Amino acid sequence: MRAITYFQRTVYFPDKPEKVRFFGRLQSGQWEPGTFRNIARFVDGKTTYIDIGGWIGVTPYWAAQTADNVIVVEPDPVCFGILTEMKGANTGEVKLVNAALSQDECLVLNSVGGGFGSSETSALIADDTGMSIEAKTITIPELQAMARTERLCLKIDIEGYEYKVLDQFRAIDRKRTAGVLRAVHPQILAASFSGPAVLRVIRTAAATFRLIRSLRGFRLENPSALWGAIRKSVSKGELRGFDLLFVAR
Repeated sequence: MRAITYFQRTVYFPDKPEKVRFFGRLQSGQWEPGTFRNIARFVDGKTTYIDIGGWIGVTPYWAAQTADNVIVVEPDPVCFGILTEMKGANTGEVKLVNAALSQDECLVLNSVGGGFGSSETSALIADDTGMSIEAKTITIPELQAMARTERLCLKIDIEGYEYKVLDQFRAIDRKRTAGVLRAVHPQILAASFSGPAVLRVIRTAAATFRLIRSLRGFRLENPSALWGAIRKSVSKGELRGFDLLFVAR
């Protein structure tokens, strides 16, 4: 295992040569510093941290060092294998769930670049060079029932499928949840639409508005992230993803 220290905590990862550049960014504090600030802000010894889209353990095993317990949801078989391998080497109580967030009984998951293990594995769009599997599913109410504490913090990063599970977001317990960190991928949704580019952008904008409203009852703390993404999208001529933070009112 390889010890990687980032944002004042050390996490042990399988030694993967293909991740060397990423680990360098992580150690230098360049990778999503805002995400770690918010996790540190909302997760303490009385909190169950639910990480939906745990990837290779960067956020869940970091959070496990302060959380009462952590629940990690990850449908990608390669990523889930890495998460499992890391469990014995890292501290904290972590429960791993090999599933995708969905109200459907199963979900087709598509790999990127010829195989699984990428952070871009998606149920929304398929890569011509990739593979597909049928993933088991789990719901927000089921995850909340598994939580050991009354206080919750959720991180949701599911590569565009956030647009398809609005009912799941509405099911988040407003009384128990201190914060929701949600990654938004409008570029993936737009790629799943057909038709003229202008029409795809309009449909994506409308869907994004509905997505934000699905967490009614929480306060959007960083609307500047949305406006910043819009400005970048306009200047670059392509849609950009962004992270939103919703906090208890």
